[in-house]
Amino acid sequence: MKTKFSLSKFFTDHQYWAWLMLALVFFFGLVGRFYDFEDPPLDFHPTRQLHSMLIARGMYYEQLDDALGERRELAVHQWKSEGQIEPPIMERLSAWGYRLVGTDDLRIPRFLAISFWTAGGIGLFLLLRDVVGAKGGVIGLAYYMVLPFPLYASRSFQPESLMTAAIIFSWWAVVRWVQNKTWTNAVVAGLIAGFAIYVKLPAVFFVVPAMMAVILTDQKLLKAITHPQVITMAILAVLPALIYHLYGMYMAGFLQSQTSFRLFPDMLRDPFHYLKWKDVINNTLGIEFFLIGLAGTLVIKDKRFRAMGLSIFIGYFLYGLVFTYHIVTHNYYQIPLTPAIALGLAAGAAVLINNLPGRKTFGLVVIAGLTFFWMAFNFWDARMTLKHANYRDQPGFYAELGEKLRDYSVVSITPDYGYRLDYWGWKPTINWMSVGDFVMRELAGMDLDKAAIFAESVEGRDLFLVTNFSEFDRQPDVKEILSENYPIYEQGEGYLIFDLRETQ
Repeated sequence: MKTKFSLSKFFTDHQYWAWLMLALVFFFGLVGRFYDFEDPPLDFHPTRQLHSMLIARGMYYEQLDDALGERRELAVHQWKSEGQIEPPIMERLSAWGYRLVGTDDLRIPRFLAISFWTAGGIGLFLLLRDVVGAKGGVIGLAYYMVLPFPLYASRSFQPESLMTAAIIFSWWAVVRWVQNKTWTNAVVAGLIAGFAIYVKLPAVFFVVPAMMAVILTDQKLLKAITHPQVITMAILAVLPALIYHLYGMYMAGFLQSQTSFRLFPDMLRDPFHYLKWKDVINNTLGIEFFLIGLAGTLVIKDKRFRAMGLSIFIGYFLYGLVFTYHIVTHNYYQIPLTPAIALGLAAGAAVLINNLPGRKTFGLVVIAGLTFFWMAFNFWDARMTLKHANYRDQPGFYAELGEKLRDYSVVSITPDYGYRLDYWGWKPTINWMSVGDFVMRELAGMDLDKAAIFAESVEGRDLFLVTNFSEFDRQPDVKEILSENYPIYEQGEGYLIFDLRETQ
């Protein structure tokens, strides 16, 4: 009788619906992410991915006893030459993966990124189930797992997938603590929050406001700031990142350069800046989803979790004010906003589902059908985008160029600051700044003499390489100087080389 009763409840309460939808969400999300899995990781912010690729390869080669001495030395040098921004967790894990398979297989970091994002999806569903219920939760999860932008982003070799997953689990952990205030839950919440901020410091804008909102709406301020478990959570949340940044800034010094080009106060006074910000949200996460998600947080029944949802959006706004330039130029800065929008969407969906008339079966079928087609359309769009973004020729192209340029000192206008030639060609170059680099420095208040910078860059160099012709065309003054003063050393499909050792 007990089994029969459980099965009956499973169907009469439509519990099967949430599980069926959950299976569909993860099916679309995972199949989309593993599509075109072997394509080189240049489909999403290649500069950022190549930065991590060089670090991971250097870590891998450092541990190789049988590697060629010169190549091993260069790989380690390339790693050490890269500026360290956040702890190289993804890079170290990838290097361990390389050791396991015996080569620097770039499918490994992609697999890690997908795995962390998917783990975050599991955490998100657990959070949404506790806050708004399982049925609404799967709708929010569908947004998180199947929307094209986070699908592309979660394949990328950078710390965002791990950071976002850790942020989500920190929210869930503080929800669990406020529901059951044990020391175990307090320590777990503090450790996960601390790990999220340690992975990447901007996580603080999403973790701390959520924790503060939940705690301060659960109990009065004086009680909260004197509560031993709250104090423990706060210490554990800030300590790892604090130690890392104090060490990196004042002892080892490797973080000192990372404060450059971060603050652009003039942009905050420009109304067009906020229109650009709106456009970035629209082009990545969808402005309609952003607004519905923000409004959806208002219908969360429990005031503690309602305050948490709203505080996350406030944290995001502060995050955008601090990272003024990057919030409108680096679209991956929108990634940690994804689960916040999902929370609001789930809350709105839960209200709709809970207020369906009658036995709800017909309404749930309609919602399932609409969600299925939305996921199918997004999956197909993502698949076609990935299919047409083919980078399989890039490793061979830059490996061949690297051989041509092996014994020369080179200045270059190539994609991604010369990283492709660095990585596949094993050939470091002096990168000539892009138009965007000049604009950023002007926004930061620097007075630049482009002609003087050019003269200094080419002095004593042998060759000037161009493979990024669109950037070359955007700098007609540089193009004119090279074309009129230096002969062509070699030209082929996809590249042009000027000889800086001769003038004409």
